This record gives sequence, C-alpha cells and structure tokens, in this order.
Amino acid sequence: MEAAAISDIGLVRSDNEDSLLVRIEQGLFIVCDGMGGHKAGEVASSMAVKSIDDDLHKLPGPEIARKLNLAIEKANRMIWEQGRENPEWSEMGTTLTAAVIWDNHLTVANVGDSALYIISNQEIRKITRDHTLAQEMVKDGLLRSEDVRKSGYNHILTRALGVQHSVNIDNFEVEIKTGDIILLCSDGLSDIVWDDEIKDIVITHGQDLEKAVQELLKQALARGGFDNISIILIRI
Repeated sequence: MEAAAISDIGLVRSDNEDSLLVRIEQGLFIVCDGMGGHKAGEVASSMAVKSIDDDLHKLPGPEIARKLNLAIEKANRMIWEQGRENPEWSEMGTTLTAAVIWDNHLTVANVGDSALYIISNQEIRKITRDHTLAQEMVKDGLLRSEDVRKSGYNHILTRALGVQHSVNIDNFEVEIKTGDIILLCSDGLSDIVWDDEIKDIVITHGQDLEKAVQELLKQALARGGFDNISIILIRI
C-alpha cells in the first residue's frame, strides 16, 4: 500500500480549514473540512484529526468499525464542548471521512460531505453519501440529482462533527483488491470536478500518486478553486 496527499487553500478562501491524516502503518486515513468563523473551522478539523489519531494509534485489529466510531464520537464531544466554552469558537464544526484499510478490507465512516471513492477496473464508485440539504431534497423528490451541484442547498450540511452533543455516523464495509485506488477528498474537489474526470486523471497517473494528486488539484484550481481542496490517494 502506498499513498499521496495534498491540501491547498484554493483561490478564494483566506484560510485553509481542511485537515488530513495519513497513517500508512495503521492503514488509517482521514479528511476533515472545518466550518465556523474566526478560524474555528480550522480548530475543529485539526482537533478531530488529532483526537482520532491519538485514539487509534494501534489499528488495525478486531472490531475496527466500533473503535473508529467510538473515536469519532469522542472527537465530536470534544469539539462541541470547546465550542460551548470558547465564544470565539461558537458553532464550529467539521465534516469527517475516515478510512481504515486492513488486508483486503476497507472500513469507512463519514459525517458531512467529504467523500470517498474507489477507482477500480476503469470505473469510479462513490462509497460515501453526502449529508447535505440538497441530497435530502433529492431523496424527497424535491430536486433532481443532476441539479445538485448548482443548488444553493448543496452546501448546507445536515450533519457535522461538533455541532451537537451526539453525532450520527454512516459506516460502510467494502472488499478491496490489489490495484484498487481509494480517493478521499473534501468538497473543494468533488463539487467542481466531475466523477468521470477524477477517474480519468487517476487512471492516467495512477502509477505516480504524487503526480495524480497534483493533477487533481490543478483541475480543481482551473475550475475556480472556490474552496479549500484536500486529497488523499491510496493504491492497494
């Protein structure tokens, strides 16, 4: 297994509120996209990554999904408590997508709209589901799926770490194989670069993951770089 990662402020934002974690030895990878004023989003995302990293330094092992969720729940409470105790961090929060890779197995947890994809056999498959108001409207038949990206509701989160005392986590279990490439990213990439474009870039440069993440970033910046852009690529 090998990995490459990059995080960029983009072309519009004044701060980078994304945080990444790459722990190849433990097979642990995280992307967080913080939110909140006065740099509170940066505080929330970095707090989540550090807390989970501290809790899961011994992975892999039995009951990975349960341990991952417990670590996320602990991080959620920590962010929520800090937001209540510090007025300058009030209402801060962060998305989180975490992956644990062990043997031929992938365990995923996500809250918010940071995404995880698998590129395999010339195809791309999105594993996570975005927790946004736009996606809720699609589910309720109020918005067409093809209109999600241009909808103003696409950036309204229905779930995030730190905004409530408890958090609802989505989990996914996926079998993976040698040659598969896993992508974790913030919505600074997935909102403005189409899935098939992501697939083509990754397949073209898949033997050089550093080149692939640079090319994905380059494409997001060419589309306007309206948000922070964070990318992790892992090849099995």
